[in-house]
Amino acid sequence: MNRRHFLRCSLAGPAALALAGCSPEAIGTQRKVVYASGFSLPKSVDEALWLAFEQRVERELPDNDLRLLIRGETGPEEQMFGGLRRDRIQIAGGSFAGVATLVPEIALLSLPFLFDSAEEVDFVMDRYMLAPFRELFGRIGLYLLHWTEIGWVNLYGKRPMRRPEDARGQRVRASSSLASQAFIREIGADTITMPFSDVLPSLQTGLIDAGVTSITMYALSGIPTEAPYYVLTRHTYDMGCFLANNRWFGALSAREHEVYAEGLGGATTARRAARDSVAELMKSLPAKGVKLHDPTAEERETWRRAALPAHAKLIRQVGGQAQRIYDTLLEGKAAWQQSATAAKPAT
Repeated sequence: MNRRHFLRCSLAGPAALALAGCSPEAIGTQRKVVYASGFSLPKSVDEALWLAFEQRVERELPDNDLRLLIRGETGPEEQMFGGLRRDRIQIAGGSFAGVATLVPEIALLSLPFLFDSAEEVDFVMDRYMLAPFRELFGRIGLYLLHWTEIGWVNLYGKRPMRRPEDARGQRVRASSSLASQAFIREIGADTITMPFSDVLPSLQTGLIDAGVTSITMYALSGIPTEAPYYVLTRHTYDMGCFLANNRWFGALSAREHEVYAEGLGGATTARRAARDSVAELMKSLPAKGVKLHDPTAEERETWRRAALPAHAKLIRQVGGQAQRIYDTLLEGKAAWQQSATAAKPAT
């Protein structure tokens, strides 16, 4: 059974049947079967990265048969990560919101107005956040290979929203992310939590008036037809995790370890590809009838001040190692500011 036939069979039946008995062993072949799971839209940058990963593994490790399950065949992210922990699948990529069920502290990375630039994100995430989260994931049998990229999260709506007071009283959709819900709560809107698949019909029926999402999901989902106002609040930088089953990963040969550790081309490659894709999608929005608003510095500050109380509240809500993670984040941000200041030419 080749990979494409397997994918077709998986799509035809429940995920439980597709994954029953899955393990990194040969199935009717001498090659070692490895299952990698996630969710990507057809012709998206995520799909391209997954396919490149498959090609690289099978080119450099000819005795490995990497089988992709990247259309949601393994069910919701919570179910997918459960399969990863049980070694039914060996590699998985997912969102912070999905993985928060396993490591709640990851919600701190999505706090509103935590970061001001993509360069700051890269600096803090790679130098200050990778090690502590590898420790936290290691406690539950997973290994964090690298971060994946989604991009800035912004506010969309049926009506323009230039300041927080414009959102008050509106029904705004939040994801399952605690940070997403906290942001909407702090700006005075009514928080409606629902899966992304329910957003478009809810806009059409009037169940919600607005929501928050990344540029990629906004542009590719059909939302602009119902909510054409898109405010570039850039209040959260959304990312994800590329994870491996720790026991499986630790048993790999040195060469296998090297190839799989690169994951989706590594964090740098994933970022570059995602950011290029987002830039192209941004250019396409006006042609879809989208009315973009890029807040002035003064307007952005009003959004930031309104959302800032969410930080302390979320730390208390998450508990565990949340305060330690937050303190390390602030340490990383201070180091970034110092390095950015030092890099500026003297005047």
